[in-house]
Amino acid sequence: MMVAGPSFETVAECHLSQKLGVDAVGMSTVPDVIVARHCGLRVFGLSLIHNKVILDYESQEKANHEKVLETGKQAAQKLEQFVFILLASIPLPYDAS
Repeated sequence: MMVAGPSFETVAECHLSQKLGVDAVGMSTVPDVIVARHCGLRVFGLSLIHNKVILDYESQEKANHEKVLETGKQAAQKLEQFVFILLASIPLPYDAS
């Protein structure tokens, strides 16, 4: 599901998302893909889930920007390896020259 952001989802939004069967929420992937497709580009979507859903108003655990940045740093090397392998597996266009 896409939300406008830039903010973390409220507990109420998380409950609604869960009831709708949403598996992940993002702010930029969906609009980026819409624009790319509008421009005629083919798209492969890849998003990193940075924080887990908070469904309890009383929870001491809160999503915060520092945790999001740390999660990104922790996943960076694995994502870099994945993208490298993915790009290496794409055949180059035939060169007729």
